[in-house]
Amino acid sequence: MLLKKLKIKKIKKGGDINMSKQQGWDKVEMSPTWNYKVDKEIIGFFKGVEHEVGPNNSNMYNFETPEGTVGVWGTTLLDARLKNLKEGEEVKIVYLGKATSPKSGREYHNFEVYHREVPMTKVEADLPEPTE
Repeated sequence: MLLKKLKIKKIKKGGDINMSKQQGWDKVEMSPTWNYKVDKEIIGFFKGVEHEVGPNNSNMYNFETPEGTVGVWGTTLLDARLKNLKEGEEVKIVYLGKATSPKSGREYHNFEVYHREVPMTKVEADLPEPTE
């Protein structure tokens, strides 16, 4: 049989195994999320989206900003406006405050979304001539 039984080390209540330092494990932590009520604008490079995150099964859009990776929780409006983003695009999201839907009369958080592809630059390197 190719599978071997693994020894599982039992952790006593309140105990801790520091596996990250001993065995090369990196702890997975959630990125900070954008608080649009405090910071009205976010600019970053789109890294990707995670689906069905959290208790509401929302989308989480990840952006690389000067402060590091920042997550943006999806809303109905943001999901519609961010759905066609390509990885690597530069994105700016601006929080406009609350607005009222003319159809339903319901209040919602309104955002403007801007995006642009980052132009690729041609890099020419001084390479040695091929030898025969």
